[in-house]
Amino acid sequence: MTPLTLAAFAGAIFILFFTPGPGNVAMVARTLDAGPAHGFVYGGGIITGDIFWLTVAITGLSAAAEAASGYQGLFWIAKLGGAAILLWFAWGAFQGWRHPAPPDAVMKPVSKRGLLATYAAGVAMPLTNPKPIIFYLSLLPAFFDLSAVTPVTYAIMVSIMLAMYALTATVHVGLAHKARDWLKAKGVKRWADLVTAVIMAAVAVLLLTR
Repeated sequence: MTPLTLAAFAGAIFILFFTPGPGNVAMVARTLDAGPAHGFVYGGGIITGDIFWLTVAITGLSAAAEAASGYQGLFWIAKLGGAAILLWFAWGAFQGWRHPAPPDAVMKPVSKRGLLATYAAGVAMPLTNPKPIIFYLSLLPAFFDLSAVTPVTYAIMVSIMLAMYALTATVHVGLAHKARDWLKAKGVKRWADLVTAVIMAAVAVLLLTR
């Protein structure tokens, strides 16, 4: 791939990552609910799934992936797992609405278990979401000669994706965290928790039905 081709790839990834979708919405909701660490980790799960589909496309395993799609049980396991975690998060946010914490309450410490659950939910999103699957397995091969990708080029492409993830997550998580602090200071964090619970429950339903 030429530098111009890689620049075009970076532009395509930028559009893919910044286009509003359930992944970005869930990342913002997770930040509002549990703080920026969970927002970034959720985004880390999403980029992991994206890199997986890129690797499938480059290594010529698209046909194998399409064949595997016939085994709906594999996709339903990922769908059910991701949706269950999101519904668990939604229930926690709903409880925050039912039993609001005082404005000066200290944020709960980040736990490894909680971060792992957040990461797993993030991974499930691109693995079962048609948007990245179509992009990496159908659109990308139509515009780029993936057979010409070398290990060095692959590393550059992954680096571009990670850079775009860092930019996307910084914008979404950063703005959500500022909003979280403002809502907390204004004493209306309780209602934000209710909205967050509805959003995460809606994303879980979307994950199951798409």
